[in-house]
Amino acid sequence: MINDALHANSIFIEEKNQFFLYVKRKSSVLPPSRFIPHVFTWHESSFFGTFLQEASYNGITGVYLNPEEALELFAQNTENSFQELEWCDQSEQYRLIAPAVAHILNQRSFQPSYSSYQEGKLAFKLTQEGLAYIEKNPLLPAHQERMESWIDAMMKDWQHNEKWEHLETYWMDYHAYPSTSEQEEIFQTFLDEEDWLRDIGWNKDTTPFKMGLRLLEPSKEEQDWQLETLLMDKKTEKLYNWQTDALPTAFEKYEKEIHRGFKKWQLLTPSLFSNGQIREALTEEDAWRFLIDGSERLLAIGSFIHLPPWWHAVKNSKLKVKARVNSSKSGGHSPSFVGLQSLVNFEWRFSTRNTEISEEEFLSLVEQNRRLVQIKGEWVALDPHFIEEIKRMMKTAEESGIRIEDLLKSNAASFPDTELPTNGEEGESYAVEDITYELTGSAQKLMEQLYQGKGLPSFEAPDTFKGELRPYQEQGAAWLLFLRKHGFGAVLADDMGLGKTIQLIAYFLSSKSKPDNSSPVLIICPTSVLGNWQKELEKFAPSLEVMLHYGPSRKKGSLFRQSILGADVVLTSYALSHLDEDELASIKWHTICLDEAQNIKNADTKQSQAVRNLSGEHHIALTGTPMENRLTELWAIFDFVNPGYLGSLGSFQKQFVLPIEKDQDKKKIQQLQTLIQPFLLRRTKQDEQVALNLPEKLEQKEYCPLTIEQASIYEQLVKETLDKVETLGGIQRRGLVLKMLGQLKQVCDHPALYLKEETPHEILSRSSKMEKLVELVDQIRQNGESCLIFTQYISMGNMIMEALETALGEKGRFLNGSVVKKDRDQLILDFQESKFHILILSLKAGGTGLNLTAANHVIHYDRWWNPAVENQATDRAYRIGQNRFVHVHKFIATGTLEEKIDAMIESKQALNDQIITSEGWITELTNAELEDLLTLR
Repeated sequence: MINDALHANSIFIEEKNQFFLYVKRKSSVLPPSRFIPHVFTWHESSFFGTFLQEASYNGITGVYLNPEEALELFAQNTENSFQELEWCDQSEQYRLIAPAVAHILNQRSFQPSYSSYQEGKLAFKLTQEGLAYIEKNPLLPAHQERMESWIDAMMKDWQHNEKWEHLETYWMDYHAYPSTSEQEEIFQTFLDEEDWLRDIGWNKDTTPFKMGLRLLEPSKEEQDWQLETLLMDKKTEKLYNWQTDALPTAFEKYEKEIHRGFKKWQLLTPSLFSNGQIREALTEEDAWRFLIDGSERLLAIGSFIHLPPWWHAVKNSKLKVKARVNSSKSGGHSPSFVGLQSLVNFEWRFSTRNTEISEEEFLSLVEQNRRLVQIKGEWVALDPHFIEEIKRMMKTAEESGIRIEDLLKSNAASFPDTELPTNGEEGESYAVEDITYELTGSAQKLMEQLYQGKGLPSFEAPDTFKGELRPYQEQGAAWLLFLRKHGFGAVLADDMGLGKTIQLIAYFLSSKSKPDNSSPVLIICPTSVLGNWQKELEKFAPSLEVMLHYGPSRKKGSLFRQSILGADVVLTSYALSHLDEDELASIKWHTICLDEAQNIKNADTKQSQAVRNLSGEHHIALTGTPMENRLTELWAIFDFVNPGYLGSLGSFQKQFVLPIEKDQDKKKIQQLQTLIQPFLLRRTKQDEQVALNLPEKLEQKEYCPLTIEQASIYEQLVKETLDKVETLGGIQRRGLVLKMLGQLKQVCDHPALYLKEETPHEILSRSSKMEKLVELVDQIRQNGESCLIFTQYISMGNMIMEALETALGEKGRFLNGSVVKKDRDQLILDFQESKFHILILSLKAGGTGLNLTAANHVIHYDRWWNPAVENQATDRAYRIGQNRFVHVHKFIATGTLEEKIDAMIESKQALNDQIITSEGWITELTNAELEDLLTLR
């Protein structure tokens, strides 16, 4: 030997079900690359060690071997003429027993351990043949436990191993057998180890017949049910009555097995036996128990059962309960039904398949404890557990009443295989298969109003509303008032641009005109649209006192209640709904309205939970996208408008989310649509009724507040410039003012634009305009529509393109002056052919001469003080060839010169459209006028 000896060491690591092998030379641990060629010289399954990976255990470097690889290694001769190899004591023991373990596995001289099974464990032991084999070597019996553990490890490994298929087949037979699986609770009655091994399929059953039972119904009601013991010939499938028929000669020597079969049946179904003998006559109660339980137990252990042919239909046909509903219990002149929990008058009716049962007949059968009865020639099963549920439901109905919510859910339950959500604890529901309601009178009228919109009161806007509603908007306001009258929350989900805000303002004015409504309306919306709400309320409802609860100076604690005294409307943001939850939750609001309600779509967030915990007389959600990605988003919105109506989140996921999102279950989709239909109103621009009432073009201003960073830069820039302006005159003054105007526009667009950042960071959070743009474009794309986005700045266009792609995963294109004509023409053609849907344009490059009718949304990200220039840009989409409604969005930074100049142009207080053709007129303002125009408010 030319090298020092190698010392091989091995450990079996039980939690990994693997062996760990490491090798030392003298006192140093060798890396696997140094010892594998010598130790695994003859190891074929690892391709002589090539497939083994270096590993570490407790800081020692070596290799892992699965039980089969270890068996091959320890069972073979590892002598190497080039390298001396010594094994540790434990490894020597493995080498001693490995050949015997391989022999036992190949000969199948092992079996599952019954004693381990009784302790709830899976283990194997040697058979008598296996024990006899190891006793031939006096050194092996002492290692029996270690050998059996190795076999256990092999069997566990073979669950995921396709090798040694003949042994894996044994494993699969054993592992798949019912008595070793989750049905364990009814298989605790094996007579002995022999019985167990045969039942799990490990040992072959040599009996020539199978045992079974046949249940016969009585010919007359007062007679008993008959039970016959049958033997079925496995070859011919001929049946023999054990009590009365002459059995084949081949069966005679198996008398012992028949009685063992009876003994096992008795352990599983003791009610079928009397004094150790199987009964031939059963009472109705015993027959019922056998049908619903005993027969299932015997079938599960391999017995065959013959039941009356009608049983399957009866078993799967549960008693149906119908409540005839005619009116509410409120009486008087108040609304017939108020709220999902309002009670109704009803009377009970019962039926099963083709048989009607009166309430008196039903109660009589219940009183007699009947289980199986014939009514008009048809068998009816009265499951005692089911009957108890019906009795409990009837008692609950008599004590608590049937509610409007039950009627709505029953309407959704008219689809087969349905399971209704409950507003109790998760999983709490009646076990009644089919509870239906027959509606008459005012109950029928309410359902027609909810589902079909029939007979809704007409809406007339109050004098305090300063605007004009289109017919579909009047219907929306009337619908909101109708739901408020009856205590139901609402989701107004009209398409973008159809005036959800104006409908809600009309509703506010109409509902608050009544003297009993003293608390304010609470509107929660994204920060980016707070300014929009202020402007819209000021325009359409100037009589309403509006309070903005926002910013660092907002009132907290007891001062909050004082601050809202006299307010008609309180405006706040979603972020503050969580931060100021205590203040907002201390008020019972006249109405709580969520604008862009998809902001509470993630039900587990603190923001969503805080909003859903608020209390109001009426809850309304406004959203163009009630569901963006997941059904749970719809649940969160409905849990706000009508708490508990769709059940708990867990039950909703089980009943709707999984079958719809995973399996696209059409019945579940239809059921969910029916559940939400009464409380969700959605009209689109394509609806014929809406289209007839739409203008060809709608211009809308989107007010966006400055962020703290923007406001700081804006104020500093104004201060510095005004200080300089006072010292300058003539052309220098005009030049400085024009420069400042351009810089202020950039600040209003995005701080990174003004700061000329090459790689802008946190693009969304630093600009409310950018946040609003992403929200708006997301809604446009959700509706399958296209848009043009105009900006005066190349850098801003690039930033917009990057932000939209990052946030929405959709790439837009940018048309600016640097695009050559060939590429420009192709880009326009691609947009017109809907190959992409977001086109960003610089105002000078794209403002004139283009036909872009593929877009029906035009967004002016920044303003041009010449209205004619903006109109020309808008006309890229609003022109001949455009057959859709065009929605123009003008972004305005609130409190800045953008808002003030816009107001001046609108009111024509300063100059008329013909004179205002550039920004030059601003340079002619006096210093005081300039300061008033530019100062941030």
